[in-house]
Amino acid sequence: MTSASVLAGCADDENGDNGTNGGDEGSGADTIGADTDDDAVGIGFLIPQTGVFAAQGEAMERGAETTLHHINEELGGILDRDVEGFIADTEGDPGQGRDMARRHVETNEVDVLIGAVSGAVNLSIADYAHDAGVPYFAYGGPEEVTGSECRPTTFRYQYSDSQIARTGAQWALENLGENVWIHIADYAFGQSISREWQQAFEDTELDYNIVNETQTPLGHDDFSATLSEIQTSDADWVLQGFSGSDAVNFLSQAEQFGLEQDIMSTTNTYQPLREGAGNSAVGTYTTVRYEPSYESEENERLISLHEELHGRPPTDFGQVIWSSLNRYAEAAESAGEIDTSSVIDALEGLESEEPMGSATMRECDHQALRDGYVGRITETDEHDWPGQEIVAQLPAADVTRDCAETGCEMPDR
Repeated sequence: MTSASVLAGCADDENGDNGTNGGDEGSGADTIGADTDDDAVGIGFLIPQTGVFAAQGEAMERGAETTLHHINEELGGILDRDVEGFIADTEGDPGQGRDMARRHVETNEVDVLIGAVSGAVNLSIADYAHDAGVPYFAYGGPEEVTGSECRPTTFRYQYSDSQIARTGAQWALENLGENVWIHIADYAFGQSISREWQQAFEDTELDYNIVNETQTPLGHDDFSATLSEIQTSDADWVLQGFSGSDAVNFLSQAEQFGLEQDIMSTTNTYQPLREGAGNSAVGTYTTVRYEPSYESEENERLISLHEELHGRPPTDFGQVIWSSLNRYAEAAESAGEIDTSSVIDALEGLESEEPMGSATMRECDHQALRDGYVGRITETDEHDWPGQEIVAQLPAADVTRDCAETGCEMPDR
C-alpha cells in the first residue's frame, strides 16, 4: 500500500460520497483507501453512520480522512509505515459499538480504536479495548470514561462532562440568572450532564435554584409538553442536555413556542447541530468545544487541509479525531514501536499544541487538560450555518477536577 492509496477518493464529491471505499466482504467496515498492506498501522474508527448521531458521524469521517492524509502524506506515516483506516457504524448502540470494536481488532487487526459519540457506547468500547489490550481514544463526555470506569488503554482529548460543567456553570449563574430548569435526554450522557452541572453549581458557592428537572427518551421528537411547562415557570434559563436530532427538534420547537427563557447547551457548539437547527439556535449559549476562528498554528494547519479536501472547515468531531490520532502517532514515534504498553507510557503526561491551545494528557486518569470556553450562537455569516462567538475563557486548572476527585482507580494493564 502506498501513502496515496490510503486516501484515494477522500474528498467529498458532488454526489455526497463520504470518501470511504467498500471493505472486504465480511470485514464489518469500510476502508479509507482502496489498497491494503500487511505492514500498515491500522486505525479502527467507530463512527455513528446511522441513527440520531449520523450527522456527527459524517463530520467524524471527514476528520478521519483529513488526519490520515496529514499523517501519510505530510508526516510519512507512523514509524515509516503507512496508516490505513477502517470505518464501522456503531449505530449509536452500545452492543453494536462493542461488536464493531471487536471486529476491528479481530478481523481488521487494527492497532488503535478511535471514536463513538454516545457515552454508553464509549463505556462499552472502553471495556472491550481494555480486555483486548488495544488503545482507545474516546469521543464522549461522561465522567465515568476517565473516572470510575477509567482504563489504562482509554484516553480522551474531548472535554469531560465535569470540565464542560465547570466551564459553563458559574458564567451562566452570573449572566443568565439563578433559576434554572434542567432538561436532559434519559441516557448516560444526559444523566452525566445533570449530575455534573448540579455539582458545579454547588462548587461555585453562588445562589442557585433548580426549578425542575425533566427527561425525555433518546430519539424523542415532541417537546411541546415540556416547553409549555418551562414557558410558564419561574426559570431564567434552561440547561439543554442532549445532542443530535433531539437538540435540533428541541431548539426548533422552542423557537415556535417563543420561549422567553435563555438556553444554555453543552452541544450547540457542534457545527452539524447548528446546521440542522439553523436560526432556531441563534441567541442560545453553549460551552465551546471547537471554534475554527481560534488563532493557532495547529488550527491553521487543520483548517487548511480540511478545507482543501472537503471544501468546509472542520468541526469538533474532526478536531478531536485530529488530536487523538496525531498524539497516537507522536507517542508511537517516541516509543519506537506500536506495542500498547509502550504507547501508553509515551502518552501519559504528553504535552502538545492542539487547534484550540495547549493540552496535557494527564497520567492519573488519561483525561486531557485544556482551557474551557463559553460562547453565544450568532447569525449566519461566512458559512451556511449559524456561527459562534467566544464570550469567556477559563484556565484548564479551573475547569478540571483534581485526580483525587475523579473516582479513577487505574486498573493494571
